[in-house]
Amino acid sequence: MSDRDWQQFLDTAVHDLRSQLRTIATSCGLLSEEMSDNTAELTQRLDDGIARMTALLKALDEYSLALHVEDSSFGPVPTESVVRSALSEIASMVKDTAAIVDYTPLPSVNGNWELLSTLFRNLLTNGLQYRGPSPPRLTISAERDDDAWRFAIRDNGIGIDARYHDQIFTPFKRLHASDKSGSGLGLATCKRIVEHHGGRIWVESTIGDGSTFFFT
Repeated sequence: MSDRDWQQFLDTAVHDLRSQLRTIATSCGLLSEEMSDNTAELTQRLDDGIARMTALLKALDEYSLALHVEDSSFGPVPTESVVRSALSEIASMVKDTAAIVDYTPLPSVNGNWELLSTLFRNLLTNGLQYRGPSPPRLTISAERDDDAWRFAIRDNGIGIDARYHDQIFTPFKRLHASDKSGSGLGLATCKRIVEHHGGRIWVESTIGDGSTFFFT
């Protein structure tokens, strides 16, 4: 199946599933109003399941968008503005984790604003989610690499075993030892976005010593 066929399939599936999920969420809300306190735990579990499904559908939607990008959507993009936009979307997570996010002066590149915002948001969320015992600290930087820019997002998180460095960019691949929630599509979407921009993405990491995600 081609990328375009996959995109059409995902678009249809996401639309239909999202419609059904709205119906379930509405029914759950009405049900909770009628139930007694003894059933509060059950309705909470239903709400949690709906939230996870909603997050998965959003991830599928983003992966579908990353499968096929028109060259006409590319133009000059100031990546500092993109980073600020991405940070505003995850502001509550940054606050809840007491994270510190710094970035050096970042260049303008030729690309798609929406996709690049998704790229930075997913990588930053990854650094916040897979944090260690200390509050997360993330640093974003960029430097020239021949005729391209090489970006780096460094974190002080739990790190990634070397045997998984390639596997984590595969759709729905989660680390066996991880108890963190997630769609399993974030890094796969990042890989697609970077490749559509003519670059590559990789990680350098050691267990217990944080990770650095690079992309060109």
